[in-house]
Amino acid sequence: MNDYRKVKLVVTDMDGTLLHSDYTLNPEFFEIYRQLEELDIKFIVASGRQYDSLLHIFRSIKDDIYFIAENGGNVIYRGSPVFIQRMEQRGIKEVVKIVRSLPETEMLLCGVKNAYVEAAYPEFEKHVTPYYPKRKVISDLSAPIDDQIVKIAIFNKTSSETNVFPYVKQLEGEYQVKISGKHWVDISVKDSNKGFALKEVQDILHISKEETMVFGDYLNDLEMMEEGYFSYAMANAHPLLMESARFHADSNDEDGVLKILKEVIKQRKMTTH
Repeated sequence: MNDYRKVKLVVTDMDGTLLHSDYTLNPEFFEIYRQLEELDIKFIVASGRQYDSLLHIFRSIKDDIYFIAENGGNVIYRGSPVFIQRMEQRGIKEVVKIVRSLPETEMLLCGVKNAYVEAAYPEFEKHVTPYYPKRKVISDLSAPIDDQIVKIAIFNKTSSETNVFPYVKQLEGEYQVKISGKHWVDISVKDSNKGFALKEVQDILHISKEETMVFGDYLNDLEMMEEGYFSYAMANAHPLLMESARFHADSNDEDGVLKILKEVIKQRKMTTH
């Protein structure tokens, strides 16, 4: 059995990790969270999702936790920005030009105020709605927008790894290019990732890597795995994330995160009595 006495911070991804495959959260989470709070264990949600999507799920505890949204591009605490990783217009235009040439591929510009699309196709909307509830349709994604764009999310209905990543991989020298799900590739500024964002929040909270527990399932969680000693890959995780994690948890649909957190709580309560 692992020794969880040092754990002071829990960080979890959402889709494929804390959430079930139907995008639902086990209501038991909130009771588990309250027990973590009683043990003075902090909690961070770290996701590729838009802040408003995360806020909807965690509204009842919104002033108690840090939100690492947009894969680290937008970090929020108590409704205020901790920091924002803004893309320059030149980079946005470069990515938009490449993606427009790819078949069966759509994209969103992910801003602090809204996400922006050029068209709203039913298939695209079905995949976009859970992650980006605040959206606007505009005529030209390559034109300047009155917002801080933190990420470009690219969607391919078949496979992002096969049909998108090879065509944008060339941008890795200058940008962060991440396969963030079966259908998604995310592009942002070079140091905009969950790991960089987590390290910034760890510094604010004065919590070390050795005191941090992290859960993830996909390649946009790789840097985050490096910032927590207790790094858990879900049973449904990408093979490369499985290799990078120190420990493994049951799948998201088996509530793997909650099972480990219950172990942490049980062990800590035993050692404090």
